[in-house]
Amino acid sequence: MWKVSVKDIITEKRKVIEGIYAPQEIELHTGTYKVLHGGFKVKMVLTFADNKIVLGGYVRGSVERPCDRCLKISEMHIDGVIEAVYTFEQKIHQKKEELKELINEIHITGDIIDLEERIIEGIVSSAPDVFVCDPNCKGLCPHCGADLNEEPEHKCSESELGSIDPRFAILLKLKNAQEG
Repeated sequence: MWKVSVKDIITEKRKVIEGIYAPQEIELHTGTYKVLHGGFKVKMVLTFADNKIVLGGYVRGSVERPCDRCLKISEMHIDGVIEAVYTFEQKIHQKKEELKELINEIHITGDIIDLEERIIEGIVSSAPDVFVCDPNCKGLCPHCGADLNEEPEHKCSESELGSIDPRFAILLKLKNAQEG
C-alpha cells in the first residue's frame, strides 16, 4: 500500500494516498513504544511538476509512553508532517554546499517509490524528546520516589534534612563537631 509507481504519478500528475500505517510498535529516539488505536492515520499527496515529484502530507496517531516526570504509562499523541521532493537527476554537492542547502531531495532510482520511510520519518521527527502526561504533573519525590501527584502533601524525611550533597556530608560533620 505504501509503494507507488513513478509512471502512475507522472501520468496522473496528482495522486492522493490515504490509509492506516499500523505497526505494532515504533522505534523513536527515546525508545520503542507500543502503537495505540490500530495505527497512524496517514494522508499524502504526490504531485508531478517541473520534472520532480513533490510529496506532502501528515501522519497522526498515538503511542504508549512513560511520563518523564512521574513514570506512569500515558498516551502520547504524534502529529507529524510528511514532505519530500523526488528528483530524476542526481546532484553532486560539495560538503560546503550540502550544509547551505538542506533540501529533502531524494534521487529516484527505480520505477517504485517506497513511502513507508517518509511515514516513519514524519513520526520520528515529530515525537518530543521530553513527554509529560499532564502539564501540571508534579513528578516523583527526588529522595524517596513517591508520586507527588498521588500524595500532594508528601513530606519526606530526607527532604526535611535538606538536600546535602553526599560529597559534602563529611564537612557538615566537621562543622557540627566544631560548634559543639
